[in-house]
Amino acid sequence: MTFDDLKSLALETVTNPAQAAKRVLALDVPMQAVWMGLGLVAVLNGIYYSVLLPGLAQAGLAVPAMVGSPVTLTGFILVIFVLMVFLTAFSGRLLGGIGDVESVGKITVWLQMLRVVAQVVISILSLVSPLLGWLAATALGIWGIWILLNFVAQAHGFNIPKALGTLAVMFVGLIVVMSVLSAALGLAPPAQTGDF
Repeated sequence: MTFDDLKSLALETVTNPAQAAKRVLALDVPMQAVWMGLGLVAVLNGIYYSVLLPGLAQAGLAVPAMVGSPVTLTGFILVIFVLMVFLTAFSGRLLGGIGDVESVGKITVWLQMLRVVAQVVISILSLVSPLLGWLAATALGIWGIWILLNFVAQAHGFNIPKALGTLAVMFVGLIVVMSVLSAALGLAPPAQTGDF
């Protein structure tokens, strides 16, 4: 795809997500390239969050163990992305969908790539005007859910309510698995003792 094709697809993702999803799903991309794409997006997210995490850790909003290890952070993000792909494919199948790991992987790579770009733009905007940054982040968050629902619906060949159900099952599964992994790896936040 050319840069103009990517711009066109990005614009269509925002304005007509269902049609954009069909275009992404129609791309002839080998599974190996999908996994490489997930890896690339994980690295970009790792770089982005490595810049933000020191401040978040000081505010108590991030796990300190992640701050000093960008590689661990990137690996953790990659695990989340891979789990999202498998859980979204599995959850949709439970609800009668036709999507497989390959199709869900393609839409995940595309949407996560756009998310990275949007995060960087919002961060820059927030430096100029915190209010505008907050408004942009809020609008993007709300519209982003609609975009995601449309992409999942197209990947599984069913309607928006079933896509919502798919995401609900996926998020519950993701929370359970990540909680277990975090505890096993010692990445869970320390327990509160009640002292102030």
